[in-house]
Parts: sequence; C-alpha cells; structure tokens
Amino acid sequence: MKHLRKTAIAAAGAALLISMSACGSDNNGSSESASNETVKLTYWTNNGPGLDGLIKQYQQDHPNVKIDVQVDDANLKQNLLTALSAGSGAPDISILTVDDIPQFKNEEYFYNLKDFGADQLQGDYLDSRWKQGTNADGSFIFGIPTDSGPMAMMYRTDLFEKAGLPTDRDSVSKLTATWDDFYKVGKTIKDKTGKPLVPDSYFGAFLPKIQQAGEYTIFDKDGNLTIDTNPAVKEAWDYSVKLAQEGLSAKQPDFSNDWKVGLVNGDFATMFAPPWMLGVVKQNAPDAAGKWDIAMMPGGSANWGGSFLVIPKQSKHAEAAYAFMKWILAPEQQLSVYKTNGNFPSTPSVYSDEAFTGKKDEFFNNAPVGEIYSKAANKVTLMDAIHTWSDFTTTAQQVLPNVENGADPEQTWTDLVKQIKSTLNR
Repeated sequence: MKHLRKTAIAAAGAALLISMSACGSDNNGSSESASNETVKLTYWTNNGPGLDGLIKQYQQDHPNVKIDVQVDDANLKQNLLTALSAGSGAPDISILTVDDIPQFKNEEYFYNLKDFGADQLQGDYLDSRWKQGTNADGSFIFGIPTDSGPMAMMYRTDLFEKAGLPTDRDSVSKLTATWDDFYKVGKTIKDKTGKPLVPDSYFGAFLPKIQQAGEYTIFDKDGNLTIDTNPAVKEAWDYSVKLAQEGLSAKQPDFSNDWKVGLVNGDFATMFAPPWMLGVVKQNAPDAAGKWDIAMMPGGSANWGGSFLVIPKQSKHAEAAYAFMKWILAPEQQLSVYKTNGNFPSTPSVYSDEAFTGKKDEFFNNAPVGEIYSKAANKVTLMDAIHTWSDFTTTAQQVLPNVENGADPEQTWTDLVKQIKSTLNR
C-alpha cells in the first residue's frame, strides 16, 4: 500500500477549503526584498515552542524584518492543508509537530531547505530529530527541528522501598534496564505492595516499545503496512497485554482525572515522561513533591514531543524566512529557550552547559534532570519519519483499555489490524 501524499493533502484541503487570503503570506510578487525594504514574514505557530522572546530579539536586530505571528492551537494543521492544496493562503513559515509532519512530506509544497545550505546544519542536531524533517534518503530537507522530547522514567520511591527494592536512581536504572527487567520489577511491586507498575498499558508499555522497535515497524520503507507481519509490533502488543492481564496497569491513562489523583496517591509505581511532562506533574499533583524520582527508562529512551519549522513554496520571501529559522533554531538560541522556558533542545552540543549539568529538580528528590534527559536524548533511536502513525496509534490507544477491562486480546488484536487496514486502504 503506497501513500500518495499529494492526493491525500489535496483531498483533505478540498474538504476543509476556506478563504485564507486574509492570513496568508504578504506576497508582493518579488523574489526577495531589498536590504533597505521591509520584509513581512507570516508565521503560523502554536503555543509550544516558546520562541516569543527570540522573535522580538530578531526583529530588533533586523529592523527591516517584521514577523507576523499567528497562533492557532486548534486548526493550524487543517488550515495549512487547505492552503497548500488550494495553492494560496499559506504562510511564509509554519510549525509542524513530529506527529503531523509525515502527512505533509510532499516536495511540491515546500522549499527544500538543502538549497539554502541547511544540510550543513545537520551536525548541530540529534540524528533522530533531524531525520524526522527529511525525506527517506535525506536529499530533501523539509524542516529544521525545534525542541525535543526524550523520555525517562519517573518512579515512586516509597513503593520501591516498600517492595524491598533499591530507591537510588542509578540502581533503579540498572534494575529496569530491559523490558524483561521492568516486568519483573512490576511483579515484585505488585506482590509486595498491591500497586500496579504503570498508569495504563498504552502509555506505560505499547507506545514506547513501538518507538524503540526499529526505524520501520508499522510500515516498511516503501510504505507498505506491516503491522501484522512485523513481529516487533505484535511483541509490543503482547507485552502490553501481559501487563494488563496481570494487574500491572492501573487503568489510568495519562492526563485523565484518575491519573492526576494517582500521581498523588501512588496508584502506580512508574511513569514514562519527557521533560515537559515534569511541569504537568507538578501542576496537577503538587502534594506529591518528594515522592517521585527519575531514572532511565527500559530499552534506552523514546521521544514524545517536538516540532519543525518549514517554508511553503507559496512564500515570496523564502531566503528571509530561512535566515530567521536558521538563527532562531541554532544551538545558542535553543539553549536560551531552555533556560527561560524549559523547552528541551534538539541540539546536543549545548548539553555540556551548566544549565544542564547543574540543573536539579527539588520536586523530584533533587534529580539531576539536565543530565538525565541529556543522556536520554542521545539514546532515542531512529523512527520512521516518512509515514504517518496517527491512525494506528490513536486506534491502539482506544482499544487497549478493552483488554484491560477483560476483552479477549487476540480477538482485539485481529479487530485492530482489520480496522487499520480498512482505514489506510481507503
């Protein structure tokens, strides 16, 4: 099954067609503005990347560049699909999340940033993040990475202690180094404390195991659906089912109301979390301060979060747009955003800065979060960045709770495969 992105984008755009001329780029027909002429760059974004302060600084340092920032957390993806397929209304620069960018990888709709010299920047970024912004062979660069979301493992020190297990983070990292080790620890905690290992079987096992399973899992490199032929996918499913059937899942999906209560009460012993999740936990469970610590997760790490900046071909100011992107996403600027907003950089050269080596989090038992997440970032494996996962992962997230509630896992798996094949072969 081949993915025809041009057809998919055109179809989506036709279904969503609206007038975008009012919020598109300020195209004046010229290839680029003269140095003494004001250039207006329209920039579509969400509230995630934390670049507001740097945008102001860039405009101060480049008085002939004006950046019209248009924030849309609800409809940016749909509006961009519409503008690209309609051939008008697209911005000069747009943000795309790591989940969304595979759907947009149509070389007819974006500038190849390699033509501006972006390939010379590759060494500044994590390999796992850079490849998410290119085509399969790296010859077409769609976007430059913003922040990143490497994952580590939060764990309840009180439950580990009650189970007779070590509680210091180095020992815990070694104790749960593999997924088999993680399961054994879960069994011990369940036997000794009665508490489950993970919040739920999707976030607590299936999604991270799929991310660690290799570059091509759900699809092969040619875009053929392989969920029922790649053993790694079924292995992730079976492992998640095992946790569910043996009472090692608390049935409290991340961000649910039960999950928020469980963070405080210790309803589960571990949770996988990227850096941005730490703030979410503090906000939702302030009374849990000192009860959680952070160690490495089984199998290395995985990535949850991050975006790219891209330049649609409709832009008449591509050179100015690229100059802005190159500067604002450079290592120095990503370090600045980390210091002010906490967004974790995708540029590993800054991980040796004192902002990382010296950063500890009192809420998490003074865990050296800068060092932990820097180490995790370098352990994230390459993932398929060409084909979209959203249909599969969204459906898996919906059906795994059925298994947690007693549904037959093999029949549920069969139904899942059938549903995904039907959806993706339309």
